[in-house]
Amino acid sequence: MKSQNLNYVNFTREELDQLFSSAKEGNQRSFNELAKYVRHISYTYFLSKFRLGKLNSIEDADDLTNNVILSFAEQYQKVENIEYWLRRVLFLNFVNWYKKSHTKRTFELNKVKHLEASSPDPGDKIDVDKILSLLNNFSEEKQIIIKMRFWEDLKFSEIGEKLNKSEDAVKKLFYRTMDEIKKMLLTK
Repeated sequence: MKSQNLNYVNFTREELDQLFSSAKEGNQRSFNELAKYVRHISYTYFLSKFRLGKLNSIEDADDLTNNVILSFAEQYQKVENIEYWLRRVLFLNFVNWYKKSHTKRTFELNKVKHLEASSPDPGDKIDVDKILSLLNNFSEEKQIIIKMRFWEDLKFSEIGEKLNKSEDAVKKLFYRTMDEIKKMLLTK
């Protein structure tokens, strides 16, 4: 490795700038190599956030890394300074994820608190056995999606991979099934 003022783990700033310039000129090999560096840097950054307890799981680190790679692929032609851009995108992706993650948790906790306050009578609580018996009325595919989501705590993208379906298709089936269960509970 060349001695420079600024060296990265496996490459120098000069090498990074050359790859970036070549990729912007349309060199596919340079783009692929640069994308590997971006992926490595991104994953290392998000993995450190996971180890610090800022991310919930390794899968979150993978998802955030993929978001950065997609942003890079979409924007690299417009980027002036790759180092500055990468630092900014890493930070913004993490902050956006963190805000959404904590907002979701707060919402879930508030929702549970509201449900507990609005139905103090134990007889008013939804019977899990009743829901499970209703679930048996659905197609095997719908049952699998519901069970994977609730019992295995899988993300929609993970369910889609296992069922060879798109994430959007899994979401639609999940939410439609949930609506059907709600309607069935209200009519019984």
